[in-house]
Amino acid sequence: MPYSNVQQITPIMEEILRIRPQKLIDVGCGLGVYGLLSRIQLDLYFDEEFYKKIFRNYRSQKGQWITTIDAIEGFEDYLDYVPSWVYNNIIIEDVRTALPKIPDNAYDLSLALAIVEHLDKQQGILFIQNLQRISRKVIISVPKNVQPQSVPDNDFETHRSTWSKEDFVSLGFNVFLPHDHAWIPVFDPDLPPYEDHTLEKSNVGPDSNILLKLDSLSKEIKQIAELQHIVLERLSIKNRIRSLFRIFLGR
Repeated sequence: MPYSNVQQITPIMEEILRIRPQKLIDVGCGLGVYGLLSRIQLDLYFDEEFYKKIFRNYRSQKGQWITTIDAIEGFEDYLDYVPSWVYNNIIIEDVRTALPKIPDNAYDLSLALAIVEHLDKQQGILFIQNLQRISRKVIISVPKNVQPQSVPDNDFETHRSTWSKEDFVSLGFNVFLPHDHAWIPVFDPDLPPYEDHTLEKSNVGPDSNILLKLDSLSKEIKQIAELQHIVLERLSIKNRIRSLFRIFLGR
Protein backbone atom coordinates (compact mmCIF):
# COMPACT_ATOMS: atom_id res chain seq x y z
CA MET A 1 0.00 0.00 0.00
CA PRO A 2 1.17 3.61 -0.55
CA TYR A 3 1.50 4.32 3.18
CA SER A 4 2.93 2.72 6.32
CA ASN A 5 1.56 1.53 9.65
CA VAL A 6 2.52 3.59 12.66
CA GLN A 7 4.60 0.81 14.28
CA GLN A 8 7.05 0.92 11.36
CA ILE A 9 7.44 4.68 11.25
CA THR A 10 9.38 5.14 14.50
CA PRO A 11 12.17 2.56 13.96
CA ILE A 12 12.60 3.55 10.31
CA MET A 13 12.78 7.27 11.06
CA GLU A 14 15.21 6.64 13.93
CA GLU A 15 17.43 4.70 11.50
CA ILE A 16 17.25 7.49 8.91
CA LEU A 17 18.29 9.98 11.59
CA ARG A 18 21.16 7.70 12.66
CA ILE A 19 22.44 7.54 9.07
CA ARG A 20 21.72 11.25 8.35
CA PRO A 21 22.01 11.04 4.55
CA GLN A 22 22.86 14.08 2.46
CA LYS A 23 21.22 12.43 -0.55
CA LEU A 24 18.22 10.13 -0.15
CA ILE A 25 15.94 8.43 -2.67
CA ASP A 26 12.48 7.16 -1.72
CA VAL A 27 11.82 4.31 -4.16
CA GLY A 28 8.10 3.70 -4.56
CA CYS A 29 7.24 6.75 -2.48
CA GLY A 30 3.45 6.24 -2.56
CA LEU A 31 1.79 9.11 -0.68
CA GLY A 32 5.18 10.50 0.36
CA VAL A 33 4.96 9.68 4.08
CA TYR A 34 8.69 9.04 4.54
CA GLY A 35 9.72 11.82 2.19
CA LEU A 36 7.68 14.29 4.24
CA LEU A 37 8.97 13.02 7.60
CA SER A 38 12.56 12.92 6.32
CA ARG A 39 12.31 16.48 5.02
CA ILE A 40 10.96 17.70 8.36
CA GLN A 41 13.48 15.78 10.47
CA LEU A 42 16.59 16.24 8.32
CA ASP A 43 16.06 19.82 7.13
CA LEU A 44 13.54 21.63 9.31
CA TYR A 45 13.53 20.23 12.83
CA PHE A 46 16.96 21.52 13.87
CA ASP A 47 16.97 24.56 11.57
CA GLU A 48 16.84 28.03 13.14
CA GLU A 49 15.39 29.39 9.87
CA PHE A 50 12.53 26.90 9.88
CA TYR A 51 9.79 29.53 9.67
CA LYS A 52 11.45 31.22 6.72
CA LYS A 53 11.53 27.95 4.83
CA ILE A 54 7.81 27.31 5.15
CA PHE A 55 6.94 30.67 3.56
CA ARG A 56 5.92 30.27 -0.07
CA ASN A 57 8.40 32.77 -1.52
CA TYR A 58 11.30 31.12 0.35
CA ARG A 59 10.25 27.64 -0.77
CA SER A 60 10.39 28.76 -4.38
CA GLN A 61 14.10 29.57 -4.11
CA LYS A 62 16.35 26.98 -5.68
CA GLY A 63 18.76 25.13 -3.41
CA GLN A 64 16.94 25.93 -0.18
CA TRP A 65 17.22 22.41 1.23
CA ILE A 66 20.33 20.94 2.82
CA THR A 67 19.26 17.37 2.00
CA THR A 68 18.47 16.12 -1.49
CA ILE A 69 15.39 13.89 -1.33
CA ASP A 70 14.31 12.35 -4.62
CA ALA A 71 11.59 9.80 -5.33
CA ILE A 72 10.43 7.20 -7.82
CA GLU A 73 6.73 6.35 -8.15
CA GLY A 74 5.09 4.23 -10.83
CA PHE A 75 1.46 5.08 -10.01
CA GLU A 76 1.09 8.78 -10.77
CA ASP A 77 -2.29 9.20 -9.03
CA TYR A 78 -0.59 8.83 -5.63
CA LEU A 79 1.41 12.00 -6.24
CA ASP A 80 -1.73 14.16 -5.97
CA TYR A 81 -1.39 13.70 -2.20
CA VAL A 82 2.32 14.53 -1.95
CA PRO A 83 3.17 18.14 -0.92
CA SER A 84 5.10 19.78 -3.75
CA TRP A 85 7.94 20.94 -1.47
CA VAL A 86 8.83 17.48 -0.09
CA TYR A 87 10.90 16.02 -2.95
CA ASN A 88 13.58 17.69 -5.03
CA ASN A 89 12.77 15.46 -8.00
CA ILE A 90 10.15 12.77 -8.65
CA ILE A 91 10.69 10.17 -11.38
CA ILE A 92 7.31 8.85 -12.57
CA GLU A 93 8.25 5.40 -13.84
CA ASP A 94 8.25 1.71 -12.98
CA VAL A 95 11.10 1.12 -10.51
CA ARG A 96 12.29 -1.85 -12.58
CA THR A 97 13.16 0.42 -15.50
CA ALA A 98 13.99 3.58 -13.53
CA LEU A 99 16.68 2.19 -11.20
CA PRO A 100 19.07 0.89 -13.90
CA LYS A 101 19.28 4.44 -15.31
CA ILE A 102 20.61 5.91 -12.04
CA PRO A 103 24.43 6.14 -11.76
CA ASP A 104 26.42 4.15 -9.21
CA ASN A 105 26.67 5.66 -5.70
CA ALA A 106 24.30 8.52 -6.55
CA TYR A 107 22.76 8.48 -3.05
CA ASP A 108 23.75 7.93 0.56
CA LEU A 109 20.53 6.07 1.36
CA SER A 110 17.76 4.30 -0.54
CA LEU A 111 14.35 3.62 1.01
CA ALA A 112 12.23 0.85 -0.51
CA LEU A 113 9.37 0.38 1.93
CA ALA A 114 6.63 -2.16 1.14
CA ILE A 115 7.90 -2.49 -2.44
CA VAL A 116 9.83 -5.73 -2.89
CA GLU A 117 6.82 -8.01 -2.22
CA HIS A 118 5.20 -6.50 -5.33
CA LEU A 119 7.96 -7.97 -7.54
CA ASP A 120 8.57 -11.62 -8.30
CA LYS A 121 11.57 -13.12 -6.48
CA GLN A 122 14.14 -12.76 -9.27
CA GLN A 123 13.01 -9.21 -10.05
CA GLY A 124 13.14 -8.46 -6.32
CA ILE A 125 16.73 -9.68 -6.00
CA LEU A 126 17.79 -7.61 -9.01
CA PHE A 127 15.89 -4.63 -7.58
CA ILE A 128 17.74 -4.92 -4.24
CA GLN A 129 21.10 -5.26 -5.99
CA ASN A 130 20.32 -2.08 -7.92
CA LEU A 131 19.51 -0.27 -4.67
CA GLN A 132 22.88 -1.37 -3.28
CA ARG A 133 24.55 -0.14 -6.46
CA ILE A 134 23.03 3.35 -6.49
CA SER A 135 23.34 4.06 -2.75
CA ARG A 136 25.74 3.26 0.05
CA LYS A 137 23.00 2.21 2.49
CA VAL A 138 19.54 0.71 2.05
CA ILE A 139 16.43 0.32 4.23
CA ILE A 140 13.71 -2.09 3.11
CA SER A 141 10.43 -3.20 4.65
CA VAL A 142 8.34 -6.22 3.69
CA PRO A 143 5.53 -8.09 5.51
CA LYS A 144 6.64 -11.26 7.28
CA ASN A 145 3.42 -12.95 6.22
CA VAL A 146 2.54 -11.68 2.74
CA GLN A 147 -1.16 -12.11 1.99
CA PRO A 148 -2.69 -12.26 -1.51
CA GLN A 149 -3.49 -8.75 -2.69
CA SER A 150 -4.60 -7.06 -5.88
CA VAL A 151 -6.00 -3.57 -6.40
CA PRO A 152 -8.29 -2.64 -9.32
CA ASP A 153 -6.62 -0.38 -11.90
CA ASN A 154 -3.23 -0.54 -10.14
CA ASP A 155 -1.18 -3.63 -10.96
CA PHE A 156 1.75 -2.24 -8.93
CA GLU A 157 -0.13 -3.19 -5.73
CA THR A 158 -0.32 -6.93 -6.53
CA HIS A 159 1.65 -9.14 -4.14
CA ARG A 160 4.01 -11.46 -6.02
CA SER A 161 6.65 -12.78 -3.59
CA THR A 162 7.43 -13.66 0.02
CA TRP A 163 10.70 -12.92 1.83
CA SER A 164 12.54 -14.29 4.86
CA LYS A 165 15.29 -12.99 7.10
CA GLU A 166 17.68 -15.46 5.46
CA ASP A 167 16.92 -13.92 2.04
CA PHE A 168 18.08 -10.51 3.23
CA VAL A 169 21.11 -11.84 5.13
CA SER A 170 22.23 -13.61 1.94
CA LEU A 171 22.03 -10.24 0.14
CA GLY A 172 24.32 -8.58 2.70
CA PHE A 173 21.78 -6.93 5.01
CA ASN A 174 23.25 -6.76 8.50
CA VAL A 175 20.69 -4.98 10.72
CA PHE A 176 17.02 -5.83 11.37
CA LEU A 177 14.88 -3.12 12.93
CA PRO A 178 12.28 -4.31 15.47
CA HIS A 179 8.77 -5.05 14.24
CA ASP A 180 6.35 -7.89 14.97
CA HIS A 181 4.80 -8.19 11.52
CA ALA A 182 7.41 -6.90 9.06
CA TRP A 183 11.03 -7.50 8.19
CA ILE A 184 12.86 -4.16 8.18
CA PRO A 185 16.38 -5.04 7.03
CA VAL A 186 19.15 -2.45 6.75
CA PHE A 187 22.17 -2.72 4.48
CA ASP A 188 24.96 -0.70 6.12
CA PRO A 189 28.57 -1.54 5.16
CA ASP A 190 29.81 0.63 8.05
CA LEU A 191 28.44 -1.93 10.54
CA PRO A 192 29.64 -5.52 11.20
CA PRO A 193 28.11 -8.46 9.29
CA TYR A 194 24.88 -9.90 10.66
CA GLU A 195 25.25 -12.72 13.18
CA ASP A 196 22.33 -14.86 14.29
CA HIS A 197 23.29 -17.74 16.58
CA THR A 198 19.80 -19.23 16.30
CA LEU A 199 20.30 -19.52 12.54
CA GLU A 200 23.67 -21.20 13.10
CA LYS A 201 22.07 -23.77 15.40
CA SER A 202 19.25 -24.46 12.96
CA ASN A 203 21.80 -25.19 10.22
CA VAL A 204 23.53 -27.93 12.23
CA GLY A 205 23.01 -31.35 10.61
CA PRO A 206 21.49 -34.41 12.38
CA ASP A 207 24.89 -36.03 13.08
CA SER A 208 26.19 -32.80 14.58
CA ASN A 209 23.07 -32.51 16.75
CA ILE A 210 23.68 -36.01 18.16
CA LEU A 211 27.30 -35.13 18.91
CA LEU A 212 26.23 -31.94 20.66
CA LYS A 213 23.72 -33.87 22.79
CA LEU A 214 26.33 -36.54 23.65
CA ASP A 215 28.83 -33.86 24.60
CA SER A 216 26.24 -32.18 26.83
CA LEU A 217 25.33 -35.53 28.43
CA SER A 218 29.01 -36.32 29.02
CA LYS A 219 29.46 -33.00 30.83
CA GLU A 220 26.41 -33.70 33.01
CA ILE A 221 27.72 -37.18 33.92
CA LYS A 222 31.09 -35.68 34.79
CA GLN A 223 29.42 -33.10 37.05
CA ILE A 224 27.40 -35.85 38.79
CA ALA A 225 30.57 -37.91 39.32
CA GLU A 226 32.33 -34.90 40.82
CA LEU A 227 29.41 -34.31 43.18
CA GLN A 228 29.42 -37.98 44.22
CA HIS A 229 33.14 -37.77 44.94
CA ILE A 230 32.62 -34.68 47.09
CA VAL A 231 29.78 -36.34 49.02
CA LEU A 232 31.80 -39.52 49.61
CA GLU A 233 34.81 -37.51 50.70
CA ARG A 234 32.71 -35.55 53.18
CA LEU A 235 31.20 -38.78 54.55
CA SER A 236 34.71 -40.21 54.93
CA ILE A 237 35.82 -37.11 56.87
CA LYS A 238 32.78 -37.41 59.14
CA ASN A 239 33.57 -41.07 59.83
CA ARG A 240 37.19 -40.21 60.67
CA ILE A 241 36.07 -37.48 63.08
CA ARG A 242 33.69 -39.92 64.78
CA SER A 243 36.49 -42.49 65.12
CA LEU A 244 38.78 -39.88 66.69
CA PHE A 245 36.05 -38.88 69.16
CA ARG A 246 35.54 -42.52 70.11
CA ILE A 247 39.27 -42.99 70.70
CA PHE A 248 39.43 -39.75 72.68
CA LEU A 249 36.45 -40.74 74.83
CA GLY A 250 37.75 -44.26 75.27
CA ARG A 251 34.81 -45.91 73.60
